[in-house]
Amino acid sequence: AQTATRTRRAMPVRAALEWAFGTECARLDHDEIEAVGGTGWRSYGMEYVALERAQLGTRVDTSRGRSSPHDDAELIATVVRNTLPWYAATLVADLARAGRTPDWMPDARPRCVPVKWRQTSHGPRAAQDHGDTWRFCAGRGRTGSRLVETRALCCPVTYYPTTGQIAAARRAWLDWYGYLLQVRCALQAAGLRSVRLTDAMPPMTPWKNSS
Repeated sequence: AQTATRTRRAMPVRAALEWAFGTECARLDHDEIEAVGGTGWRSYGMEYVALERAQLGTRVDTSRGRSSPHDDAELIATVVRNTLPWYAATLVADLARAGRTPDWMPDARPRCVPVKWRQTSHGPRAAQDHGDTWRFCAGRGRTGSRLVETRALCCPVTYYPTTGQIAAARRAWLDWYGYLLQVRCALQAAGLRSVRLTDAMPPMTPWKNSS
């Protein structure tokens, strides 16, 4: 037992997920009825996980010519599926499979940009539109003044990204961070044989550390 412990690979939870879903191609067990009829939350204890692990040798959805995922990868997928709601489990698995993190919009600031663009010989320019109607007196002296009416040209603008869009992106990052915390705690108690989960986590608020 001591030898097995010494040979286990130390991995942060994100690396373990990317190994399980990306390298080993583990898959989530989708409960169709539960995913449609509820939130996907199942408060299973580690006894259930142990029973699932005992059944890992029989998989029916393995692609032809490809070996089955590692037992620990299967167990990681099972823990993710049974620890998180279905929508969160699929998000975590998809990001891990692609080796990506949620886009928290680094360096994003609301900027004033044209609503539309037009192509010119000098490149793209802001599209013009008619603005308010202006009335003013033109002429003076003997001829007298006359009332002139004209419509001004303007370039409609907007602000992008909005503060709401930036806040939503960073809320999504915090949600993902919370999902990883839950999965890390569950995996540290799951009895993985070849992987040892460390406490290392991605930064909780990377935008506070960016220049």
